[in-house]
Amino acid sequence: FKCNLTPKQCIDRLHLAFGDEVPFNRIVYNWFAEFQCGRTFLCDEFREDRPSTSVVAINVDAVREMIERDRHITYCEIQASLGIDMKAIHTILHDHLSVRKLCSRWILHNLTEA
Repeated sequence: FKCNLTPKQCIDRLHLAFGDEVPFNRIVYNWFAEFQCGRTFLCDEFREDRPSTSVVAINVDAVREMIERDRHITYCEIQASLGIDMKAIHTILHDHLSVRKLCSRWILHNLTEA
């Protein structure tokens, strides 16, 4: 990421250096997504020993308000604002609010099905 490589170029370099003992491609793409959101290292972040409580009504309402104000808002911007993880944001957007990204805008699923 810091060398201005694409994920594919990074995977190719990993294969040259480590042969078949490289992470799956999806893992490398996930690393790049995390770095683009501002993460600076790959160590696991601290986690408490209790289940996630990110998908709650207050966060669902907050995400709804955010996408109503700005239909072009990104996962990273929602994460920075609310401090919840990407999986929780995905669950809120797709399962609770039934929206999807189309041409860089969040729209209701039922408006896209015809």
